[in-house]
Amino acid sequence: MAHPAEPARYTGSGKLRPEEQIYREMLGAILDRRLEPGMKLVEEDLAKTFGVSRARIRSAFLQLAHDKLINLVPNRGAFIAEPGINEAIEVFSARRMIEDGVVRKVTTHMTPDRATQIRDHLAAEHQAQHDGDHRARIILSGEFHLLLARLAGNLVIEEFLERLILRSSLIIAMYESPLPPDCSHDEHDALLAALTGGDPDAAAACMARHLDAIRDRLQLDHRKPGKTDFARIFGRHPDKAAG
Repeated sequence: MAHPAEPARYTGSGKLRPEEQIYREMLGAILDRRLEPGMKLVEEDLAKTFGVSRARIRSAFLQLAHDKLINLVPNRGAFIAEPGINEAIEVFSARRMIEDGVVRKVTTHMTPDRATQIRDHLAAEHQAQHDGDHRARIILSGEFHLLLARLAGNLVIEEFLERLILRSSLIIAMYESPLPPDCSHDEHDALLAALTGGDPDAAAACMARHLDAIRDRLQLDHRKPGKTDFARIFGRHPDKAAG
């Protein structure tokens, strides 16, 4: 057994490689805003924090950069993506167009089983809200929209929307006021009512209002990140001598 002061080292879970697990932990830290937009990611510090080689960290960086969650700047390093206000507007405009078609198709092809899937998901959202689980609320909120894309039966749209939702989470972290921190589950309840109402136009209008409401909560002012303590962010206490 490792000494308590030594960093936990990933040996794999049988399903995820170490860099994939690191990616997931970093994604979680971005989604629940422990890693803030504009924050510099120090490769050496993260390798020490996770108890892995710098090559593992670089591999995780590449996936995060592919998903547009971080920026890799030559001769400067890696930084959490810091989308501008114009990009924020464009992202929500793209979501508006894509999710308009999604909800129209889901409404047209609604079945009792699909309605149950949506209700079950909303129940999980309400539970996370009741438990005060901030991270779960953010994740479930995005997954609600992905569930609708999945029900629409278009894998390409689902994959594209997933990246847009990840970028939306960064934008919300950067520009939205602290309360509410993510899209409201009450708005999702209204969407369910519209989706099961049998009127595609009404459902599309409800989705447009929902996405507009998220966009309208954006603010231009945001706090710049200070000095980064990765051990605190990821709940680890690496040995000072580890390298």
